[in-house]
This record gives sequence, C-alpha cells and structure tokens, in this order.
Amino acid sequence: MTRFFPALVALALATPLAAADLADRYTAMGTMTAQIGGDTLDLVIPYDTEKQRGSAEQKMIMGQFLTINVLGMAVDENGEPGRPMLQVTLQKHMGDMGLLSAELFDDQGYDAPLAMGADGGTGELSDFTMEGDTASGVVTGEFLRLTGYTSEPKVAEGAAPVPARIEWRVDLPPLE
Repeated sequence: MTRFFPALVALALATPLAAADLADRYTAMGTMTAQIGGDTLDLVIPYDTEKQRGSAEQKMIMGQFLTINVLGMAVDENGEPGRPMLQVTLQKHMGDMGLLSAELFDDQGYDAPLAMGADGGTGELSDFTMEGDTASGVVTGEFLRLTGYTSEPKVAEGAAPVPARIEWRVDLPPLE
C-alpha cells in the first residue's frame, strides 16, 4: 500500500481541480489556491446564507490570541461546497501572526488528512496582511499524511512529504 501512496495522493487531488459556480444558497467570502505536489486546487471560501455561517472566522482566544481559521472548499457540479477541503489556522502570538496548522481533507476522510503543523509536516506563514477585516497570506511547506487524526494522530506509515504552497484572500466577519 505504501508504494502506491504518491499515486493515491495524485488521484485524490485530481478531482475537482477547478471551482464551479456556487449554488444560490452560498456566496464567496474569499478564494484559496493551493499547489499540492504537482497539482493545483482552486477553492472557494463559502458563506452559507441559509445557516448564516461562514467558512472563515476571526476570534480572540482567552482574550489575548487572535486566531483566524479559513476553510477553502471545492464546489461540485450542483454548486455545493465539499471535498477536497483545505483548512488553514493562524494565531497571533507575541505580536506576530503564525501558522498553527493546515489540513487537506480529501477522499481519505477526516481521519487521514494531509497535514502541516504540530502533527504533520512543517510549514511557514509568509506575506500575511490584514487590512480591516480582509486577510490574505501564503503558507509554504510540506504536508504529511496522518492516520488516527480524530483520536490519536500520527504520521501514516511510509508517508512521503508532499510540497505545498497555499494562498488565500478572505473577507472575515468582524470580531465580536
């Protein structure tokens, strides 16, 4: 199984590679583009107008740490957001915004994402800007496939690093 890992990653990332139009229920809060290995994902950061819930937020943790979470999603042929999904989480600590984690949820499910951060590969935030409630940035690094992500995450046996570059721009809801 581990010999076929690079082929499985390529297959998982190949569908879909470009975002379709969102259904009327959704609007776009922003966009995300990711180069994962040799593939490019063009994702949307959706806002669900029926549930009044966005796929990006900023909040203060313990009143001290600004945390930004952004979820880019592919759009299926019916305009519904879905997989692959790429989540990036940032946190401001000691005056600097930094990468906490990035996870790519593909056809391997929630328990086996490609991950960058504490449990996975290494990554770095660069070119981060925040003008009002509009945030943009670039994350570069390497993903590693995890197993047991929802219970006891660890790097999957035979997982090879997958180079990644993630760019996004999003209009965040204001801090509450």
